[in-house]
Amino acid sequence: MSDKKPVNPNAVYIDARAATYDGEAVRILAVTLADTGKILVSKAAEWRDQPVAKGDTIVVTDTPNVFNHWNLSFNEKEQMQVVMAAYKASLAAGLLVIDSSVQRYDPKQVIQTRKVDERGKALDFDSMGINNGHIAVLLAVWAARSAHGGYVMTRQPDPEQKEDEDDEFDMMPFSI
Repeated sequence: MSDKKPVNPNAVYIDARAATYDGEAVRILAVTLADTGKILVSKAAEWRDQPVAKGDTIVVTDTPNVFNHWNLSFNEKEQMQVVMAAYKASLAAGLLVIDSSVQRYDPKQVIQTRKVDERGKALDFDSMGINNGHIAVLLAVWAARSAHGGYVMTRQPDPEQKEDEDDEFDMMPFSI
């Protein structure tokens, strides 16, 4: 009998690496269940190893020029609002768990409300406190949300689920 745990086919591993912010370069490992969107930010790891392409792993980084392989590249000017929104949505939905060993990198320690307007809260960073660890966690959450979105868009319909042929809302025009 094997001692290995069964592998969830919906598990996607995240290797998030950040080096362009304050402090030492940080590598955070996380896992997400693409079907449910749950995210576990599990631990910090050695930065120096080059990532290896694997079908179940997303490598996300703010320094793509340093690595031979990566899947998502972060550009602060173009993507910070999307990354912040992914973190905020995951937190609000109760989908994000950050292990106690990396709790010091929890971005909520450096995110503050800048203003509140008709669109809701505008979040921003405490620029004096943000470091590579905070960014690596944000990147891990962003990659996990991307994996979940890809799963939702490409999943096949469940053959067990019967279509209701008398669904009155099917193809009904929408009007206000």
